[in-house]
Amino acid sequence: MDIALELVPQSEPYIREQTELIGRENFPISIVNFPDLIRFDIRSWEACRMISFSPLSKIPHLRAMDFDLHLPFPLTGFFLDNKIEKVLVIEGDKPQDVKRKTYPATSIELIRKLKNEAPGVKIYAGFDPYRNNIRYEMEYLMQKAEAGAEGFFSQPFFDLRLLEIYSEYMSDMEVFWGICPVIGEKSRLYWEIRNSAIFPKTFEPTMNWNIRFGKQVIDFCLQRHFNLYLMPIRIDLEEYLKGLFSH
Repeated sequence: MDIALELVPQSEPYIREQTELIGRENFPISIVNFPDLIRFDIRSWEACRMISFSPLSKIPHLRAMDFDLHLPFPLTGFFLDNKIEKVLVIEGDKPQDVKRKTYPATSIELIRKLKNEAPGVKIYAGFDPYRNNIRYEMEYLMQKAEAGAEGFFSQPFFDLRLLEIYSEYMSDMEVFWGICPVIGEKSRLYWEIRNSAIFPKTFEPTMNWNIRFGKQVIDFCLQRHFNLYLMPIRIDLEEYLKGLFSH
């Protein structure tokens, strides 16, 4: 099982500190995944370069709407120079700043372009169990696979039963199944309103509940040789990881 950890590129000191924590504590994490958040100055691929000292695999997010598909893909040389061999392509959210330039590119179109212009790069795509229904999402994933995606990273699950259902349909695909600790009612409302996420009735917005649930998902993935995607946002990373990986 490979475990990917999402690190928000807030600043270079933060990125280096969290990466060094992984090595110092010997957490069983093999991949660092950087979202591309336009509210920060550091782009996802620049964050990968900042931890070139680390043996961890680095995966930057690429927002399709940030790339003009009529021009050559601009990061091919950067990827080669910095040994970036995997990327995660997402559609991207429209920026609040209307002056920020975006393009009418879809994730499928960018995946296809990368497949042609950066053939040495392994392409992952996003997967959202809350976007619509299972049939719609599976058809959408197949379109991404046909365009060149070789695996998928999911939005976080908060209910093991829903994860089990999707895993039956995707058992022959390379998937990183996502979990994200949700601490506090405000955070829960964010996921329910913004992402239409589903929480079980037993859910509690506490660190203890999220660690217990995370351990269940780890066991589930280990038994089935699945991969895991951790998205610990706005929490104490060390506390969360020590709780997850304690025996």
